[in-house]
Amino acid sequence: MKRIRWSVVSLVLLTFFSTSAFAQAREITGRVTSTASGQPLPDAVVAVLGQTSGVRTNERGEFRLRVPDGDVTIVARAIGYKRAAQRISAGSSEAAPFALEKDVLELEGVIVTGAATGVERRNAATAVSVVNSEALARVPAVSLDSALQGKVIGAAINMNNGAPGGGGQIQIRGASSLIGRIEPLIIVDGVSISNSVRSNRQQNITGSLNAAEENGTNRLADINPNDIANVEVLKSAAASAIYGSQATNGVVIITTKRGSEGAPRFNFTQRVGTSSLIRKQGSRHFQNLADALDEIGANPEGIAAATAVCTATSCPYYDYQGELYGRKDPSYESVMSLSGGVGSTRYYASGSDKQEAGIGLNTGARRQSLRANIDQNVGQRITIGLNSNLIRSFSQRGISNNDNSFSSPLYGFAYTPAIIDLRQRDALGQYVLNPFAGGGTLGGSNPFQTFDIMQNNEDVYRLIFSGKANWAAYSGGSNTLNFSLQGGADRYSNENYIRAPQDLQFQRAGTTEGGTFPGAIIQGNGTERLTNLTGSAVWAFTPTWVSATTSAGVQLQDRAFNDYNIIGRGLGPQQSVAAGAQNISITDRQEKSRTQAAYGQEELLMFGERLYVSGAIRGERASLNGDPNKTFYYPRASASYRFAPPVRGFGELKLRTSYGVSGNQPGYGDRFLALTSYGLIGGLPAYGLPGTIGNPNIKPERLNEFEIGLDGAFLNERMRVEATHYNRKLTDLLVRPQLAPSTGINGTVVNGGEMTTKGYEFGLTLVPVQSNALNWTSRTTWYQSRADITSFPPGVQPFTTGTAAGGFGNAYGRLRFAPGHTVTTIWGNKLVNGATVGNQPLADANPKYVMSFGNDLTYKSLNFNVLVDYRRGGTISNMTLNLFDEGANTWDYDKPSPDAAVGATLGAYRYNSWGGGKNTAAYLVDGSFTKVREVNLSYDLPPGMVARIRGAQSAKLSLSGRNLFIISGYNGFDPEVNNGGNFVARFVDLAPFPPSRSFWLSLDLGF
Repeated sequence: MKRIRWSVVSLVLLTFFSTSAFAQAREITGRVTSTASGQPLPDAVVAVLGQTSGVRTNERGEFRLRVPDGDVTIVARAIGYKRAAQRISAGSSEAAPFALEKDVLELEGVIVTGAATGVERRNAATAVSVVNSEALARVPAVSLDSALQGKVIGAAINMNNGAPGGGGQIQIRGASSLIGRIEPLIIVDGVSISNSVRSNRQQNITGSLNAAEENGTNRLADINPNDIANVEVLKSAAASAIYGSQATNGVVIITTKRGSEGAPRFNFTQRVGTSSLIRKQGSRHFQNLADALDEIGANPEGIAAATAVCTATSCPYYDYQGELYGRKDPSYESVMSLSGGVGSTRYYASGSDKQEAGIGLNTGARRQSLRANIDQNVGQRITIGLNSNLIRSFSQRGISNNDNSFSSPLYGFAYTPAIIDLRQRDALGQYVLNPFAGGGTLGGSNPFQTFDIMQNNEDVYRLIFSGKANWAAYSGGSNTLNFSLQGGADRYSNENYIRAPQDLQFQRAGTTEGGTFPGAIIQGNGTERLTNLTGSAVWAFTPTWVSATTSAGVQLQDRAFNDYNIIGRGLGPQQSVAAGAQNISITDRQEKSRTQAAYGQEELLMFGERLYVSGAIRGERASLNGDPNKTFYYPRASASYRFAPPVRGFGELKLRTSYGVSGNQPGYGDRFLALTSYGLIGGLPAYGLPGTIGNPNIKPERLNEFEIGLDGAFLNERMRVEATHYNRKLTDLLVRPQLAPSTGINGTVVNGGEMTTKGYEFGLTLVPVQSNALNWTSRTTWYQSRADITSFPPGVQPFTTGTAAGGFGNAYGRLRFAPGHTVTTIWGNKLVNGATVGNQPLADANPKYVMSFGNDLTYKSLNFNVLVDYRRGGTISNMTLNLFDEGANTWDYDKPSPDAAVGATLGAYRYNSWGGGKNTAAYLVDGSFTKVREVNLSYDLPPGMVARIRGAQSAKLSLSGRNLFIISGYNGFDPEVNNGGNFVARFVDLAPFPPSRSFWLSLDLGF
């Protein structure tokens, strides 16, 4: 704490002494326009060369900039345009007009390098991906995760399934931990926000194994993509080390839109769309009663039901999947925004309402958002920015993934011959009972009944607030000194409500889940609050030969989490609250943590802005560490050099290299040596060690990363190439040692062992056609990574994850962490000389490589965009196929067998080859795919048509689609899904909510 206090005192003293004198300066005026149209460019930034801060142009493209006396170079830049520079001689007060060209190759922009500093992208010394607002909002997506798919090189972004409301995972540069946090840090307008997935305890009703199978939504889905100006992804440790022990998994920096000086501008967008199944696999078509009875087996209720509808020559067929997931109700999204600026005040306000109709019966999601951003200049030296976002997210996601009551539809359909109409109701309105799955009506469920009358609601209210104050304390000669204070908070309340009345087949008395307390209800609420505060000082020294930026600051972050659930069993017919249940239990969890840090950084830009060198160090301590008072240091250094090769056609090459260290904090509770209650012994309260104990020596995992790369622009900036290689070494891994049973302790977490991750990233952008009427831009990306475990400390044996995401044991394939193998190796049973041998490495869940192909064509007022993703390799445990084969109910069950001696049909051959789990590889299959992620066709209406809309200045019509096609040999719904949600490796396909394609028609109006 003393170090933090001294840092604050130093900033205060620096503030006091900096105000003693100000050198003489003069004011430069000018104008910025577009080369193509000649129109003014509002909100362009004009600054002295070497400084990222400056002034913004008004709606007429005009600016007024204070500069030091003497010769000076000023630079103008705007989003989507190439920058331009002018030399202003001493005594001059007017600049020539700036005319900026379109930046088709995205060579410009400012990249974050510190808590309060940035560098122009052309000089960036690390690989950073930036996605602009147009690319994010072009095609509507269920969540921001989905909108980013295929647009960030080196980031695996996957949706867990097709349930409405989102639910995805972002993994940057492969595996970076075994049991620690794997999600990147999310920053919105300078404030870190939560991206957690909260458990609703659904497992207490459906019998699923753990929270990972509950199909939860990560909180990034709350953010409205329409409000975002750009998303910057920091991938390397040298770039993300400014965030210390929260940055091993990368950092996603979201900057929202802001207002600019000028008249109010109002924009309104109305979208209407619909969704449908991408792939409908169906189920087996039974030809006659004999075939149906062969599957049903010794099930009297099932035999009676089949005998009633089938004959010796035929059986009816009902399309269960098409009927349950065939909903095509319209979805709607309304977006409006108001922006502008008067004098020293600029503002941006927006509101949106998105109603997503799920493809499953009685499923859907709704996201409502209100935002207000305001920027205020106070005099000539102080600027204040305030941002607030109020969000409500509501979802009804149904049930999916694994369970033990056949309540998950695909799980139940696997064992249900599609020969009776499960949508039927009797005279009292009661659904027909499913007599097949689970061996009879007491063992299964009717998915149509479940989706109709079971409630599974999530209701989230969230407020994200942030503010920043900047004081230009000193400006004179070659020196400027700025102080900034930035802070904010993110708080959400997540209320869950699940009601499964005893009318449900799987909740009736005597069933596995209903038992002696039929009917169940869960009511709960989880709140999480993150607060952040950063104070920084930035000194810029800009003589003629160098631009030096020195920065230092302190940071403080607090997190508080409180979660409870009331679980009631034995629910009366009219009861809707947990208090009325016969059997009640309560879960409760509270967490609090604090992270404190101080940093220092130096950046040098030399030799005509061609050489960039940066170095920094961050000292940090956190309450999650075993010793909360111990400071851990995270240094970084990077450099880049731009030059023009003496080769015709080569524009400019940049070589870059970096080294950085970042960390990954232990989990909450890993350090605590708390006692647990043993109940009453001898009439007195008794306490002792819990099954899992904390480690007072626990500390953060540590990532050391070396990166090297090059960026080049060629053919008169018609081609851009970026290539990167990284080598990561992770030490002090969080691992679980094997403990002797005699200790009475089941587990603990220790630091030890190492793993390495190596990878390559390549991007190519081409402009094959560029003219006044027709423009064509094409972008291709490719990346691969591989993570290997190199060692474990003494006492730590190969271990498994113990969660559904890590697999379901040797029979189906599971993750098992062992030195000498990749993190993503799938282990299982293997037949060796006719004998079953367990824990054998069989396959790898990690793709060999991933590519994306994007094309943007513009012809006059018509624009066409398409984005395609391709994944090569990556093994999947296709447990959905295993379920249907086990139920002799697979869509391709009756196809010819490769070996009739093993199985008479294809389905029987697969299942018998598996041998009850003796040969795991039978259901480990290739997960390669090609997906058409986005297609968009838009048309800017001509001025004559726009004039017919009172007050409108622009109008655009768009027709778009997302996830239109999957081209894959994968025998399932989608190789991208994952049963366990977010995890270090994704490879378990087990009864997911089927993914969907969507089509949208949009009208955008500008006033």
